[in-house]
Amino acid sequence: MSTQRHQPFDTAPASVHPTRRRVMGAAGLASVAAVGLSACGGSDNASSDPTTPQAPTSPVDVAATSDIPVGQGVKVEKDGLQAVVGQPTEGTFTAFSPVCPHEGCLVNPANQSYVCPCHSSTFDMATGDVQGGPAASGLAEYPVTVQGERIIVG
Repeated sequence: MSTQRHQPFDTAPASVHPTRRRVMGAAGLASVAAVGLSACGGSDNASSDPTTPQAPTSPVDVAATSDIPVGQGVKVEKDGLQAVVGQPTEGTFTAFSPVCPHEGCLVNPANQSYVCPCHSSTFDMATGDVQGGPAASGLAEYPVTVQGERIIVG
């Protein structure tokens, strides 16, 4: 007498067993999600380490002095330079790396200061020093000169 083993009859609905198409589709979505999440962790900075700002390698003409009113600043991205440039007091221009030292987000000019949109750290427009928030250090300063009516950074 032979004993035969019988596989139990599968009574599960077909939707419980994934098809090859569903498995491949899920793998593709997982890949896209992983790439998307890694992009969320980065910043707009070209540096490989966003908390280590890249100083200008050569002088860059960033704006006319009349382009930046007293007490205001602008974001600059030109010729490989990323900076925030401000005029904290009449005739005094400053430039800093826009990279927040807390987690590498890019700061924005706002009312005599620069503000990080990620965790609300604020930095003094004149000195780059931390005014508040979780950042423990200030913004990296860039050299600024005024030649005629032009602001030169670097």
